[in-house]
Order: sequence, then C-alpha cells, then structure tokens
Amino acid sequence: MKQVTDKKFRPFSFPIFPRQRGRFGGGRGALLVLLICSAISFLPLWAQNGTAGTENILHENGMSARAFGLGRAYVALADDPAAVFWNPAGLEYVPQISMSLFHQALVVDQAAFDFLGFVYPTLNFGTVGLGVSRVGVGGIPVTDVNAIRVSDDMSYDFTELYISYAKKSWWSFTPGVTFKFQRQSTTITQQQGSGFAIDGGMMYRPDFDNAFMSGLSLGLHFQNMLKPQIKPGSVQDTLRNKITLGFMKSVTIGDGGKMNILLDVVRGEGFGTRIHAGTEYQYRDMATLRAGFDQNSPAFGAGLVYKFMQIDYAFGNLSYDSEFPASHRFSLTFNLGLTRNQKIQIAEEARRDREKMLVENTKEEERQRRVAIGMQKGSEFLKEGQFFDAYSEFQQVISDDPFNKQAKVYFDSSRAQIQNQFDARQQEAIAQAIDKELAEENKKFIELHFQQGQVFLQKRQYTDALKEFNLALERSEGDPLILEAIATTRRRLNAEVRTLVTDARGQFQNGNYFDALRMLSEALVLSPDAPELKQEIQTLTNRIKLQQFIVEGLGLMGDGDYGGALEVFEAALQLDPSNAAIQRYYDQARMGRDSRRERMSAEDEKQYIIGTEHFLAGRYDKALEIWRQLYGKEENRFNKKLQDAIKTAEDRIQKTGGDSR
Repeated sequence: MKQVTDKKFRPFSFPIFPRQRGRFGGGRGALLVLLICSAISFLPLWAQNGTAGTENILHENGMSARAFGLGRAYVALADDPAAVFWNPAGLEYVPQISMSLFHQALVVDQAAFDFLGFVYPTLNFGTVGLGVSRVGVGGIPVTDVNAIRVSDDMSYDFTELYISYAKKSWWSFTPGVTFKFQRQSTTITQQQGSGFAIDGGMMYRPDFDNAFMSGLSLGLHFQNMLKPQIKPGSVQDTLRNKITLGFMKSVTIGDGGKMNILLDVVRGEGFGTRIHAGTEYQYRDMATLRAGFDQNSPAFGAGLVYKFMQIDYAFGNLSYDSEFPASHRFSLTFNLGLTRNQKIQIAEEARRDREKMLVENTKEEERQRRVAIGMQKGSEFLKEGQFFDAYSEFQQVISDDPFNKQAKVYFDSSRAQIQNQFDARQQEAIAQAIDKELAEENKKFIELHFQQGQVFLQKRQYTDALKEFNLALERSEGDPLILEAIATTRRRLNAEVRTLVTDARGQFQNGNYFDALRMLSEALVLSPDAPELKQEIQTLTNRIKLQQFIVEGLGLMGDGDYGGALEVFEAALQLDPSNAAIQRYYDQARMGRDSRRERMSAEDEKQYIIGTEHFLAGRYDKALEIWRQLYGKEENRFNKKLQDAIKTAEDRIQKTGGDSR
C-alpha cells in the first residue's frame, strides 16, 4: 500500500530508499518500496504522530488478464469470475459456470499476485460468485538502524476473500454486491490483522432495437463502500474507497465479428481522476485482440478460446504511475456445463412437456369421465328396454375405451336385442302382408338401410345416418325401433353441434377467428337447417373481415396513404355501419387526406401563438384547450398546422402523465 508515515519509525531500517544500486536497485527496489510500504501501513508505529491513508496494491491493480489488456476499463463489461472484484453486477452476464485462474509474476522473484474465482449462475435466483486473491513477498532483507542485516527471509502476505451476488431487476438494471474478508500478516513483527469490507455495483444494459443505441452498457462500481479497518497492532488503518463509472458500446462487424469499446472514469480518496480506455475485437467467440490506455501508458492483450477453455494474455505496466517496467499477465478460464440460454431452452422444453402432459392428463380425465357417464347411461337404457339408446352409448364408450370388456359385452347384448326386435317386427309384417314377395323385398330394403344407418352413426356421420334411417322408416312406417334410432341419432347430433359451438365461441373470445369459423362451419354441415348457426357464422365472418380491414387501413395511414386507408375504412363501414372505432379511423383518414395548410384569420393566428407560448412554458393542457377551440371552427376544420399542434400536445401530455381532455 502507498502511505505516508511518520519518519520516527525506528525498530528496523529497510533498504527502501537505497543510496546506491545494489541487489534491489532500480525497478526491483521500487517494487519493494511499494510492497513493503503496504506492509508498513499495518505495522505498529512507535512514533506518536503517525498518519495513514492507504491503497493496497491488490486494490490498485486488480486481476484478470482480459481487464489488463483493456487498460483496466472493465467496469461496464466484467462478465467473467473477476467480476467479483471489478463489478459484482457483471456476474449476471456470465453465461455459465466458470472458474478463472490469474497469475502475475511481479518484478522480483519472491513476489507474486494470484487470483482464483468461481461463478455459479442460476435461472431464477441470480448469480453467486466466489473468489480469493493474494499478493505476497518473501525473502525481504531487513536491517536495523545501524545498517546491520537482521534477516534475509522476512515475508509479507495480503489475502482477500470475495463472496458476491447479483440479480437482474426491472428496466434492464442489475445490482450486485461483494462482501470482502481480508487478512494481512508479516513475519517482520510477527503480527497479523483482518478486516471486512463491502463493494457495490450496478450495471445497465438496455435492449434497444436501433443500431445506434443497441449494444450499450453502463457500469458503476463503488469499491470499499464499507471501508475495511485492519489493526494488526496498536494502529488501526482504513483502506481508501473509490468509485468507477464505466461505459461500453458493442458494435457488430462483418460476419461473426464484434468490437467492444470501453471507457472508465475513476475517482477516489487520495488521488484525482483516472481515465482508462480499451477496445477488443472478438471473432466468432474464438479469438480476441485487445488494446487499452491505462491512465498514462498503453496496454495490449489477446485471448483464445478452445472448447471449454479460454486463455487470456496481457502486457502492460504494473501501476498507474508507471513506477515499474511492463510485465506479462495470464488468465485461464474454464467454462463448465450448459450455458444459461441452453438451460432456459431446456427449462422451456420441460415446461412445454409439462403443459403437454397436463393437456394429456386433462384429456384422459375427460375420456374417463365420458366412459363412466356412457356406461351409466347405457346401463340405464338397457334396464329400461331402450336397446338402441343403450347400443349408441356403449358404442361411444368403446370408441373412447377400446379395451373395455364390460362395454363390449353390453354392446353385443344391445345389438342382439335390436336385431331380435328388428327381425320380430319384420316377421310380423311379412305374416300380416297379403303380398308375401313384396314384404320380403321390403324387409331386405329396410334391413339394408337400417344397418347402413348404424354404420354411419358409428362413424359420427349423423346426417347420413338420418337419411338411411328415414329411408328405412318409409317402408316400415311407425316402427318403434327405427323411430328410436332416429331420436338417438338426433340427440347425438345435437350434442356434437353444441360442443362445436361452445368451442368456437371460446376460440372467438381468444382471438382465434379462423379456428372459430372452421368449427362453426363444421357445426353448420352437421345441422344445415339451424338458422341461428348461420347467423352466428355470418357475424363471425364479418368480424374477421373487419379485423383485416382495420389492420390494413391503419397500415396505410402509417405509410401516409390516407386515400387508400379511406377506401378500406369505407368498405369496413359497409359491413358494420354502427362501429364507432371504424368511424373514428375513417374520420382520421379523411382529415389526413383533406388536410391543407390554410392561413388562419388574424385573430385565430394570435390565439394560436398564445397557445404556442403556453406549450413552450410546459402548460400543455392550456395549449391544447386553445388549439382545440380553434380547430372546432368550421373554417379551420382541415388546417394542417392545427392538426399537428393538437397531436403534438396530446403526445406530450401522454408522456408526462397529464390529461389531454
């Protein structure tokens, strides 16, 4: 950490500011200055008037080779495990389970900076991130005030643990938070301390349709929103906080290419404004080239994706102030399991399967209900001797449940009773007939059409069944069995028609006009002599045509073709002259066609200007009232300027929540 401390510190003498270059001269000595000053910031100061104001090297630099390659302009992007440090809100944009490793060898051999991060996204409960980072130095030489070396193997260690969470909220905003637990130790004084801090983050990624506004991302990161206080000895120190505002714009380039342009502005305690900028070009999620401007020095980087593994590299200076020479950084990220979109797709398929199963279960329940009702009715008809009604009910049961043995037994019994009754009736007719030969022919005719009617009834071709039964009835007038067959057929036909009409009305209420029309047409075929069905079908047909006319007319008005829209709405009014909505669209189209920019009278022009002054002052209701009064005059009825002014005022009132009436 960088810190200004009281110069009365006396227990040891560190080679921090060597008078001549030796083993730790140059860049290495400067690194030790930075790291050991970080350690000193938490040591007990023996002087009475020490001061503190610190920024840990870990917080100054951050982690992730990708972020370094972008000049640390990463707050508006941060879509990898390093988001636990840069902006926890970015965790929600990590597409799948990810683990990231980062290593940076510092200038001296004994110093290193490492990070391990893990992200677990969920579909409905946000994203959790975990991470741990460590910066450590070993082999630190220590001398006393007399320049006598006390030790060659002192060490300093600073470790930070991250627990982060982010969840998308309304209006494309995503908040995030990171809880940080810190531990700092050194063997120089055999002391250690720990602290707790909180970082806050926010990301805004609106879903704009136009090319200019799409691909935008805004990020906000408040580091050490709750400042950590670490006290390894008698002196307590508080780390600095800082706020970063980030901006990103993504641009699609060519086939499969994308360019991200980023800018971060940083403000914090103890320093002024820092500017970071970067850009990266990604090709088909396979390879990436990066360049950045890190405060006052350039940065470069690249990335490569192979299957589930991503390797990132960056080259640039270590600190903001270019105190150290440029160094190499590496990150290795493993993307594991299914992506969030794949999980959503699987969940959607599972939802559809559940709905399908629910529909199937509902159909099965309905089938079982029909079977139970059919068995009950059929059994009652069978007991009452209404064999044809029983035959019909058991026939429907078998069509719903082909393996119902009891229904088959009752069906065969009913059919046998029908056949016995039919044969007995026909034998009686033959016995009573004078012309036996003609009676035999009538019997064959009646039997043929009666059996054919049963076949049509089984196929639910009710109209054809009725024709066959009526033909049989012509040769066997008053036959109670044939009359029962006709009554049963009509009962089943009416039930089928009622079902189709009910379903058609439901489809109509849901806006499925064509399905409703198809169902009513089927009902009309089954019952062609029902005038109420014909009327309902005609009404529905007109409603469908009206909807088509409205859509077409509004489209023409949107394109400025008021004449064409007027013709369409005229045709719609011929179908439904009392339709107020179509009449309103018709009037708008006519006014659009007939509008012209006429000069108003001097007095009206003066009133128009007064209305304009009200509008410019934000008094939109008053302006609209004046302009509507002018528009109400017959001579201004088609004045285009007034029409535009009224529309503008109405739109403004609607946007500001006012009342345009």
